[in-house]
Amino acid sequence: MAPSDPYYSHWADHAALRTISAHPDAEIYTVAAGITPSGVVHIGNFREIITVDLVARALRDQGKQVRFIYSWDDFDVFRKVPVGMPEQDMLRENLRRSIADVPDPYGDHDSYASHNIARLERSIEPLGIDCEFIRQSKRYRAGDYASGIREALEQRETIREILNQYRREPLAADWLPLAGFDPETGRDDLSFAWDGEWTVTYTVESTGRQGAVDLREGGDIKLPWRVDWPMRWAYEGVMFEPGGKDHSSDGGSYDTAKQIVDRVYGGWAPQYVAYDFVSIKGMGGKISSSSGNVVTVDDCLSIYEPKLLRWLFASYRANTEFAISFDLDALRIYEEYDRAVALAHEPDDGGRKDKKRRVARRTLDLADPDGARVEPGTAPPFQPSFRPLSMLLQIYDGDIARARAHYERSGELSTAREGELFERRARCVWNWIERYAPPEFCYRIRAEAVSRELDADQRVALERLVAALEHNPKASDSELVPAMKQLFEGLELGPKQFFPLVYDLLIDRPKGPKLTTLITVMGIERALPLLRASLPH
Repeated sequence: MAPSDPYYSHWADHAALRTISAHPDAEIYTVAAGITPSGVVHIGNFREIITVDLVARALRDQGKQVRFIYSWDDFDVFRKVPVGMPEQDMLRENLRRSIADVPDPYGDHDSYASHNIARLERSIEPLGIDCEFIRQSKRYRAGDYASGIREALEQRETIREILNQYRREPLAADWLPLAGFDPETGRDDLSFAWDGEWTVTYTVESTGRQGAVDLREGGDIKLPWRVDWPMRWAYEGVMFEPGGKDHSSDGGSYDTAKQIVDRVYGGWAPQYVAYDFVSIKGMGGKISSSSGNVVTVDDCLSIYEPKLLRWLFASYRANTEFAISFDLDALRIYEEYDRAVALAHEPDDGGRKDKKRRVARRTLDLADPDGARVEPGTAPPFQPSFRPLSMLLQIYDGDIARARAHYERSGELSTAREGELFERRARCVWNWIERYAPPEFCYRIRAEAVSRELDADQRVALERLVAALEHNPKASDSELVPAMKQLFEGLELGPKQFFPLVYDLLIDRPKGPKLTTLITVMGIERALPLLRASLPH
């Protein structure tokens, strides 16, 4: 593939090409992401995972072998109890300990970290993300980073000089690039000394007790974040890794890590993409586990199909902020996605629209969990639009099987693949209706008939409607339209005055979906008793 191939025009392709250019002879391209599991891992954290996955896919599309590592920084300090977490008192008692050593407040896993880790790893399974998970607590405690820690200690003056460039208060002359936890209390109130070889001694500041650790044997000693990150770049040979904009500012952790990995470890800084935050429509600002302002990947997948969720992230450049919507904007997002699918399947014709088709195609190809590609000029598999499907599901009281049978009878849904896609979308639509749809959007067919007082014209129109339905109880939507037009002949009444009454009798709402569609889909036999109840016997 030549770099000028217009198909490979996504920002992930550009990042992949920069990575290849920086390491043209690499046999394996290592890309990395990571997070501290100090709370519920939310959809904002997911942006880092999907950013790396998109670049990994772009590299593979260049024929490169890729290793995608995801680090769980579970050896970090537990600093703050998240709002809404159970066992608040127990969690407060475990502040200042390693996250890997805090008990699971849910009682399901061996630690608080393990609970949060398992939840995220399970939630991304439908999204087709192929990565190798690494728990840093295990790496440190196994002594894997002994050489990296010793190198930092030997080069501590260089590190101090680099970090002091951006600090208001310079680090003390006897500062050591170390952090860790007391093996007895588990807390991080330690001061350190180093013998110049492999032994680090520590003093527990609260008690004065001392101990020693041989770095080669592992233990509870680690590097602070700004040194840990570049050390691991060198250890793993990371070639691409993104970072949030809080890491990307002048003097931020990426800035200092670039210098440390070069001057201390003789390695390279990975190619880098800064990504912006993801917000939730109506909340605003950065999603935060500690504040309880959390929407998870599972939450999003309950409303958005896996490919659509991936497409949503792939559609924005990484450095662009956007919002995940759970309100009526969900309909708009589905409509935009369906238009993109239709556009991507159109054949190129040499015209101006070809560029838009290629962009849509490439974005959808990167978004597909299974890596399937759109074939130009082919018909996309049938999927009903969100709005009419939501109407149908409400008429059927959420019965997905009946809704599917409706589309099978119409001939629109005909293949096993379309059936799978339908089931997935229908579950998402019904979840949205039950959990997030505004009240004015929702309705149910009345379980019991109600009787309303009618004036003369309303009674005549309703009698005509009932008669038309009784005359043709198997009428289709189109066959009912002429009957609707005849309801008001000779009356001082029109649809605006009459239809709210019919909607009220059927769905307890003054308006709803197209009336002929509502009646035929719910079934004329079901509609008639609800309409007859307001007429004289």
